[in-house]
Amino acid sequence: MNVSEQDLKRILRDFNARYHASFSAVVSRSGVPIAWELPPDVNVENVAMLSATILGASEVIYSGMKANRPLRVFVESETSTLIATGIGERSLLVAMVSGKADGVIAGLEAATNSIRNVLRGQG
Repeated sequence: MNVSEQDLKRILRDFNARYHASFSAVVSRSGVPIAWELPPDVNVENVAMLSATILGASEVIYSGMKANRPLRVFVESETSTLIATGIGERSLLVAMVSGKADGVIAGLEAATNSIRNVLRGQG
């Protein structure tokens, strides 16, 4: 594991702990896992590919409506919320948090900024 992967995993662990997330991952927009903190029984490739698809499909819909690209996508159940949010042009952060996402937005933005800095090599 290289230094930036270690940094990314630390950011994800901290996010999961602070916001009671079941998992979080950084994936490429083409659906390739980059770094993740998931339960051992969760298939990271499936999470990465499907999360990239959800965000990518939303971007196509917005583009077709001549609207600005969506910042993030929320998928809510009765007990949890899946969030996919872009990190620049090449990657995204996906996480599943307990309950509604109301109290998580600021943490998502902080995590995305930290991840963006790591991916740019600014640690």
